[in-house]
Amino acid sequence: MSTGGAWTHARCYRSTSLFKYLQKMHHFPESALIQEAKALQEMGSFAQAVIVLEPFVRSNPHHAEALSRLGWLLTQLGRLDDAIAMHRKAIEVSPQFASAWSNLGIALQSQGQHEDALRVLQHSVSLAPEIAESHVNLGIEWQAHGMHANAIGAFRHAIALKPSLAEAWINLAIAFLDIGEVALARATNQQALALQPGNCVALSNLQMCLQYASDLTSSEIKLNVALAGAWYGSETAFQKRRTRDGTRLKIGYVSADLYAHPVGWMMTRVLAAHDQESFEVYCYADQLIDDFLTKEILASVEHWHPVRALSHDALQALIQSHGIDVLIDLSGHTARNRLPTFARRAAPTQLAFLGFAASTGIAAIDGVILAETMAPAGVEAGFTEQIYRLPCCPFSYRPPDYAPPITAPPNISNGFITFGSFNNLAKMGPEVVSVWARILERVPNSRLILKARSLSDPTIANLIRHRFEVLGVEPSRLDFRGPSSHAELLAQYGDMDIALDTFPFCGGLTTCEALWMGVPVVTLPWLRPMSRQGSSLLQAVGLDSLVAATPREYAAIAIELANDVGRIQELRSCLRKRVETSALFDGAALALALERVYVQANQISHKEAS
Repeated sequence: MSTGGAWTHARCYRSTSLFKYLQKMHHFPESALIQEAKALQEMGSFAQAVIVLEPFVRSNPHHAEALSRLGWLLTQLGRLDDAIAMHRKAIEVSPQFASAWSNLGIALQSQGQHEDALRVLQHSVSLAPEIAESHVNLGIEWQAHGMHANAIGAFRHAIALKPSLAEAWINLAIAFLDIGEVALARATNQQALALQPGNCVALSNLQMCLQYASDLTSSEIKLNVALAGAWYGSETAFQKRRTRDGTRLKIGYVSADLYAHPVGWMMTRVLAAHDQESFEVYCYADQLIDDFLTKEILASVEHWHPVRALSHDALQALIQSHGIDVLIDLSGHTARNRLPTFARRAAPTQLAFLGFAASTGIAAIDGVILAETMAPAGVEAGFTEQIYRLPCCPFSYRPPDYAPPITAPPNISNGFITFGSFNNLAKMGPEVVSVWARILERVPNSRLILKARSLSDPTIANLIRHRFEVLGVEPSRLDFRGPSSHAELLAQYGDMDIALDTFPFCGGLTTCEALWMGVPVVTLPWLRPMSRQGSSLLQAVGLDSLVAATPREYAAIAIELANDVGRIQELRSCLRKRVETSALFDGAALALALERVYVQANQISHKEAS
């Protein structure tokens, strides 16, 4: 798991035009089967393309382009060992085939072999430095290494070679966001959309950028998201049907994150707690990763369908064949979302929950489910969908079994207070840095730990250090940490006395983990639901006193807590037990509240169809 936040952004791997370019370069023969496979690939029908290509490759084992194309398709389907084997065969046949090297690098990256992936991708660029797409893939690998300055350089190089390459602009925007340059990320995404107005990845990433921005009102965000939603088109006709009397309501969850990911940690208890006498639960899993948490979820639900291989049309057809009554999107505009499937109206009632606490802008999504604590009066101004309010905590945290024991607050041994935040840098805008600098100024000798993937890059670390230094914070008071294993991340909460939440985009899983490790969190909610997750979590464990109303009060609360080491020690000793006995552990209550919303939404859908 990466450090610093629940929301991820879709990246663009570029391969199709490499094949086209290098086919000319290497004079690979075309055939009707390859043409058919290419057409299926461009439609997103990867599994069907594999079915077409596999027999061709068996009868043409020295066709490097077909071997590498098959490898690329197998990567998309998660068959990574087979994909790597195909790319290596292509390279054996044609050692100078840069596309095969580039796509081998992407497959190795997907398998977590980052050192090998970087070496392979660098070799690909050396073989054909004039190909912009290869620089994009290399830039993505630099990001995986946490070397964002190198990644930005690679994307800019790709743009210099091919200014019309939208994927280079999209990935450059992600790199900017990763280092906290939100305004640059927004502008860069808009450039990508100017080149490809309907690009779903750029559309989703721009909506993510808007959630980090502190200079936009809810109405302005709603206008932007509605414009994005319009690109997905109007919903297709769907014969809304009444659930047959005496049958269970069929519920479908669509997600790419049902593994050790923030959504997985928050949904495991809920999925296991559904009333199977009244509800029949389907999970449509679009993920590349299957891990221990995936197995736990899979064992608790009736129907599990891996759908990574399916196009949006094929997924829509599958869902409709199951007769799903209420379909729930758990991704919103985060990575690998299936919003185009929802836009096609795959079920008579469609709702969004958890993964993106904001409007999707998709006309065919009927409602967004939020907690009452996250959706005060007036929040509707930021949504195109109806809002369904839950009377309970909207999170059910399932902590990892490998979480280390809680240790004593570090101020006991080192004699000073240590603040910290493990949120990503995009959440640390100028207002946040200013308030944190004020806190450090008012708490003598205190320190601040920041942990994010980007901070492993010395260039980026110096950039962030300078933002504090201009506000009077000595560099020696800042402790920057890069990515680590999840278990190591949790252990590093032992170095922190007080966690500082970000705003207006606050932490979700990050806050849960701090509380689980005995670290109190200070938060500042805004009107946006995304900014109110922290306050919902703190209210659930009885820490309303750490919820601020203004930046000035936020600083005052943090300073007051820092001066009360007795309270810090008391919270350290009792927070884990508080979490265990709170609504945060009550998956059954959340499942019941969701089921009531599903029934209500289904009834409303019915009436509208009558």
